[in-house]
Amino acid sequence: PELGNVYKRRGPEFIKAWIKSQPTGAPGRRQMPNFHLTDAQLNDIVEFLKYTSEINTNNWPPNIEG
Repeated sequence: PELGNVYKRRGPEFIKAWIKSQPTGAPGRRQMPNFHLTDAQLNDIVEFLKYTSEINTNNWPPNIEG
């Protein structure tokens, strides 16, 4: 997935909830492992993704979802 703009597309609460809910167990799909991150670690990830969302990428990717 496109991570450069995920903060703008989904927001902090969605990102934290999505990371916490992995793996989803959806058959036939690659699964991200659950890293058992603390709330502080999740907040750090969200802050990093917020930072990356503010970088001028000259309109890349052309498709907002990557």
